[in-house]
Amino acid sequence: MVPGLTLDGKKKGVHPIDILISDVNQEFQRTLSTEATSLEDASKKYRKKRRRHPPPGFDAWYEFATQRGAVVVEEFWDQIYHDLGPFWGIEPRTTRSQAHALSPRIQIRGGNVTLVSTNPRDARTKMWVDMLKSLAETKHVELPDVDIPINVNQEPALVVGWEKVDTALSFARPIIASVSDVLDEYSGLKDVDHANFTFAPEWLGARLTHSLGGMHQGPRPYWSLVQPACPPKSPSRTESILVDIWHRQGHTQEAHSAVNLLPTIWPNGTLEGYIGNWSTATDACLHPHLQGLHGAFVQPDSMAASQHFFPYFSGGKMSVNNDILFPSPLEWNASLSSDADTQGGVAWESRETKLLWRGPATGGHNTAKNWRRFQRHRFVSMLNSSQIALAENSLSLHEAITKGLTSSETFRLPDSQLYNVPAQREGRLGDWVASWTDVGFTDDLHCEELSEYDACPYDSEYFSVNEPATAEKLGSNKYTVALDGNGDDGTDGFVSSMKSGHVVLRASVFRNWYDTRLRPWVHYVPMDNTFMDVYGIMEYFVGNEEGPLVPSSPRLRYRNKKSGHAAQAQKIATAAQEWADKVLRKEDMLIYVYRLLLEYARIGDDRRERLGWVGDLSEEGR
Repeated sequence: MVPGLTLDGKKKGVHPIDILISDVNQEFQRTLSTEATSLEDASKKYRKKRRRHPPPGFDAWYEFATQRGAVVVEEFWDQIYHDLGPFWGIEPRTTRSQAHALSPRIQIRGGNVTLVSTNPRDARTKMWVDMLKSLAETKHVELPDVDIPINVNQEPALVVGWEKVDTALSFARPIIASVSDVLDEYSGLKDVDHANFTFAPEWLGARLTHSLGGMHQGPRPYWSLVQPACPPKSPSRTESILVDIWHRQGHTQEAHSAVNLLPTIWPNGTLEGYIGNWSTATDACLHPHLQGLHGAFVQPDSMAASQHFFPYFSGGKMSVNNDILFPSPLEWNASLSSDADTQGGVAWESRETKLLWRGPATGGHNTAKNWRRFQRHRFVSMLNSSQIALAENSLSLHEAITKGLTSSETFRLPDSQLYNVPAQREGRLGDWVASWTDVGFTDDLHCEELSEYDACPYDSEYFSVNEPATAEKLGSNKYTVALDGNGDDGTDGFVSSMKSGHVVLRASVFRNWYDTRLRPWVHYVPMDNTFMDVYGIMEYFVGNEEGPLVPSSPRLRYRNKKSGHAAQAQKIATAAQEWADKVLRKEDMLIYVYRLLLEYARIGDDRRERLGWVGDLSEEGR
């Protein structure tokens, strides 16, 4: 979908979400029509898209994938080539020597997987080792020799300047070698195994080593690393860093408070306020306000970042990060559980029309000064009927300063004309939200000052700590939410919720290995990271049962349907469950990793321009 698309030229009287669902479904069907039907077809499509021969071992990889029922669409592996692309502009010896010098790392030699680490009992590394051993020990799988440096933190690590990455990409010119010149065996790593390499990533912590905005030796805003990683003309690169947000004494300008950073107009790249492009929605470079509205940027739980470019594998990353994506260790661990654990057994018709979410107050390290900026706190507040009612009361008072402002000061009500929600215009938004929502925290363990009641003393007035939902309750509702926690910590529950047959509302600044094989409005419902569209989204699905039909809006030009769109909701839930069972299995993680390792081994090989698989070609027929 084209970012910024409007209803002009579209069918009048059609809801924007209907247009998005139709457009994205059509695009997805076109993508599926490119599925490879044979090894020869797969290699042909590889060469057309990647402008190189497939790597050595591609035939074995294809056999491994198809025997396990994989959907072999070339686009589904785009993330691999995005992650590895800049390495083609770097000397291969540099890449493999850096990887060999780092610890912890997983080492593969002759098909044997070992961990090189000072802390071999770390749970995350053990899960990754288990995943690679599961792959390496599979019959007919021959993995190349590689060193895989792994990120043991939940947050991504590499934030390299845009110009540096762009320079590497400019040297990474694809070459399709003549068939007679192609080599089909990797060189191996004997040279690094017999050498003593050192490499210093120069990790940056949460303290500044230079003065920024007069805060000498103060907190290091993560945004100070994000900004140079964005393209030169992007909004986040050109707009100022809000230095006062991180002032040690809390001297933040009123204009930079959480509520005043929230957009008052439709988000960029949306169709009348609704997201159509997931890459645009998750791109931090396009949304400078997120520096003060998301815990990953405000105060990550742990911060170990480097501005150097080197091979480093992580379970998740943001648009500005240069880590190489692996399936998260917790994703792998969860995939080993029985499908019965996904609470998908309750028939759709028997489920309540409720949006249920329970989760910890994660997302970073919140303090008395910054907790209002955290995404999970904002979402819980926005679906709290009491806080909404107080905001509606402030509107009725016509007080310019407090107009639509909640008591927690985590959000303001969006302009009622933006999403045309009848309940909001009629002053009963709080009661309407209460009719379909059940949202709450299960703990507040990530706060600065934990009380004996597991609640933060500075926000306990606004949030209570709830018991986790039982498996029975989780499976009895139709809607749920996937919200960012701490990096790739797995607490968003996105994949498991899809497999459980829910309609999943998803908001994130992170990207995952599987994003290229999923589509918004087909497999999940995308939501802006400010959540300003949540009322409009839910009004589309659950309707406005207590309110009257309203005249056509002069802005949106469609009629609100009293009954909502229950059939569309069921269609998304069913499609998500069926598709997840096809492309988000344990087997799909191994297929992804297998292909990633073939490509990774090639970029670190001195003969990489000649390495390839050409078993489907002849010199005459190339």
